[in-house]
Amino acid sequence: MKIASRLLKENPSVLLVAEPLRAGGLTGFARTLFRGISQAGLRPYMAAAGPAPVGFFASEEEARIECFPGMLGGLTRPFVFGRLAEWAAEIQPALIHGLSAFTQPVCARLAERLNVPYVLSIPHFQARGDIRVDDRLNKVMVCNESLRENLVNDARVPKELVRVVPLGIEIPEEVPPQAKGDGQWAMLATFAPLTPGQDLATFIRAAQKVHEVRCGACQFLIVGEGPEESSLRKLARELKLERHLTFAHAGVPYEPILRDLDVYVQTPRQEAFGLGALAAMAWARPVVATSVGGLIGLVQDGQSGYLVPPGQPDAVAAKILDLLGDAKLRARMGQRGRDQAQAKYDLEPMIDRTLQQYAEAQGFVTASPSGSGITRLFSKG
Repeated sequence: MKIASRLLKENPSVLLVAEPLRAGGLTGFARTLFRGISQAGLRPYMAAAGPAPVGFFASEEEARIECFPGMLGGLTRPFVFGRLAEWAAEIQPALIHGLSAFTQPVCARLAERLNVPYVLSIPHFQARGDIRVDDRLNKVMVCNESLRENLVNDARVPKELVRVVPLGIEIPEEVPPQAKGDGQWAMLATFAPLTPGQDLATFIRAAQKVHEVRCGACQFLIVGEGPEESSLRKLARELKLERHLTFAHAGVPYEPILRDLDVYVQTPRQEAFGLGALAAMAWARPVVATSVGGLIGLVQDGQSGYLVPPGQPDAVAAKILDLLGDAKLRARMGQRGRDQAQAKYDLEPMIDRTLQQYAEAQGFVTASPSGSGITRLFSKG
């Protein structure tokens, strides 16, 4: 990608503001955005409310990521904000990009201090009053139409501020085939924060049923952390799964897991998109997911995987067993998912569309010449 430096006038620096960088979809999005806009010719920096997982970012990227614990906390924010503002002033960003609704208070105050506009990416459904519209908030980006409708109709964000920017991911050029035959040892995984809304208890209960049918010839992996960890570990012990279920914390890279995976599983009760499921599809791995939120539009039921009602471990287990019992079915569904990811969720369109929002926030108008796929920017007037 190439982009004129005049996108942000004479300064190509952008400051991303993120929640704590735990393993999960938000951190994956932050990393993808950081790399994408860097490849486009801008110079991103990131202020995060917690340290990045070890090994999640490249060393040259980590040099431009600063951790400010307590940045989003009401009691500690005034003290931490002073350090953040001083660091940000040295960067002199031309634009601030908050990566969730929780970052808005910091973004708004920082934008006022630095006299720059800011934009937001909203990955979750919001209620009225969750997003405060002010003079420096220029764009609110969401990844699909259901989130756009939520912001406009429920959160009461003016529709002229909301833009749909479909998510994109780095799609591997080649993926290893699923060489395992039917009935052999299998690996299943889910990537999710350990919170009530993700309903990982359903994943564990489904795993126990699969474990019984397969006579222990499976290994299950949960990648994530959060307040539900203790209760989820207790449930795994009660179901006698502790030797077959592994909890992996922040810092575990997704790629080696997806390479060795047989089936990806995601069982939330509410999900705005499902970045983990998309990553599995890009690696040609079939998905079993609950039919909620963005997963409904992402996973093509019966084509790239299966959708089941939320909170039903028996239904989840049945679909997993169907896939584990048929290697050809796994390969066919996995390839369908990869084809879908390549056609609809390539990284370049997401970055291209994001740059358009940056340009408009900076007072430029944009035009995309046919066939180039890269935004060209022209000064007003």
